[in-house]
Amino acid sequence: MKLKVLPPTLRKNHHYLILDVKSEVELSKEDMLPICWDGCIRYWGENHSSNFDLWVMRHYLVSETIQNNEPIFNYKTVLRCGRSCCDDVRVALSTLKRQNRNKIAINTIGISGTVKSGINKFIDEIDE
Repeated sequence: MKLKVLPPTLRKNHHYLILDVKSEVELSKEDMLPICWDGCIRYWGENHSSNFDLWVMRHYLVSETIQNNEPIFNYKTVLRCGRSCCDDVRVALSTLKRQNRNKIAINTIGISGTVKSGINKFIDEIDE
């Protein structure tokens, strides 16, 4: 028997956080998800963080610079989270300073209702 897809009225609603990520090491899309989950679990605990429904939708390398003979990688990331948990996720991610002994800084640029509008509004404007 084939599984039925939930109609849109019964699906969970999501918001998309557009993040500015600066790191000492290169990060892939697969690396970003554990970093985000780790920050949320450390700040809020497992019970509260389980409601966040985090997922990395897009991950772009914007620039690579060198400061004090060390490379700094700047990324823009689109992170999906539950609609009612946006502020909690933003707080938890802003507290991250290190990941695996490497410096990392995550700032939220904006919040969007769809991936496409988030990219058009926050990522394309910054690059121009």
